[in-house]
Amino acid sequence: MDTKDFVDHLFAEYEETPELRDFKEELLSNLEARIASLSAKGLNRKEAFEKASGELGDISALADQISLRKKQDIFHEAYMGMRSYLKPLRVALYVIAGTWLILGGVVALVVYFTGENQSALEAFWEPYKKLVTALGSLLAFIPPAAAALTFLGVTQETASRYPRSVKRGAWYALTAGALSFAVILFPLTYFSSDRGLMEATSTLIPCFIPGMALLIFLQLTEKDYLKPWARAQYEKGVRISREMWSDPVIAARLGMVSGAIWIFAAGFFILLGFIIGFQFSWLVFIFAVAVQLAAQSMMMKPKS
Repeated sequence: MDTKDFVDHLFAEYEETPELRDFKEELLSNLEARIASLSAKGLNRKEAFEKASGELGDISALADQISLRKKQDIFHEAYMGMRSYLKPLRVALYVIAGTWLILGGVVALVVYFTGENQSALEAFWEPYKKLVTALGSLLAFIPPAAAALTFLGVTQETASRYPRSVKRGAWYALTAGALSFAVILFPLTYFSSDRGLMEATSTLIPCFIPGMALLIFLQLTEKDYLKPWARAQYEKGVRISREMWSDPVIAARLGMVSGAIWIFAAGFFILLGFIIGFQFSWLVFIFAVAVQLAAQSMMMKPKS
């Protein structure tokens, strides 16, 4: 293998860019210079190549000859940045969808806080009318914005993944719109209906259940859209995670912590249900999920 083939092989998994070509040429020049230096000391071409390529390692051995800052900038711009993948029309669509989403939040807040003043007790225990009105106003903003942003996101090429097709993006957009509509409709029905939970649960049938079914189908039929270098990094992360969680001590510790968290959450849910009502006590499970994730992240810290 000659020096050019060797350098090309080092970057075989990376997308070719003008910046990367310049970097490879500079690296090749340094490698040739090192081989010439070793040859001058009496080594033949093959021995000099093997020694120089061995010294090269993961490229960090030449950091004193090639500006490390330049190398980091090239890789960041070529593989991590999105600016080169965004066209003006797509940027405008992102801005419009994001503005529509923010406008929906502003409108909901204005609707909620507009109206007759209430005492602190009334505002805490009887916010249903204003809450229902605010949630109703979100229906015109959140589902369309969620669908638009989802479509733009899944059809957007990035440094790490290829774009999905327009048809598949449309299915993802439909899923996002249906699920976001159901997420708003559930509490809207719950707080506005006399039957409460029963009537709110029935709203899951037309939107949430089909949306989840479609999302599961899309995920199960999803093709590998990661670019080669990102796929390699992903597989490396999976391998490290698998090795860590295969430790029986860590697995047992996480199981005990998780059990304690959810037993406490279930008990607190029942206790708060009788004290302040079950319409608010379910919030305990949101905090339980947060605590579960925090506990898991603490256990995922690498050993010193």
